[in-house]
Amino acid sequence: MITDATDQIAKDVKQELAQMVVYANKTLPAHEKMRLETAYFDTNVNIELTTEVKYHSQYQKDMQLTIDETELLHHASEQYHFAEAVDMLNTYASKMDTIYHQKRFLYSQNLGL
Repeated sequence: MITDATDQIAKDVKQELAQMVVYANKTLPAHEKMRLETAYFDTNVNIELTTEVKYHSQYQKDMQLTIDETELLHHASEQYHFAEAVDMLNTYASKMDTIYHQKRFLYSQNLGL
């Protein structure tokens, strides 16, 4: 599980996957070494993504709003590559950034007292 800012998540996942490759390569013979660019999941993969907007204010109670929840399932037979997962996260992060900047999640109303 990785929790991070939307603009950092793909970088952090890529780093975590790279560490998995390094760890796996420690036990593999030289002719079987993996590379991040070609490694893939050999088990079922369930990716759950949640994007939240958090609002902190000195005068208001902290608020948290979920703007997206996405679940992606990949069967082991698909050979879902690590690089595909990173590319998908880059696309997802860009989409969430666009949604965040196009929507007004918090607004104030002038009551005209």
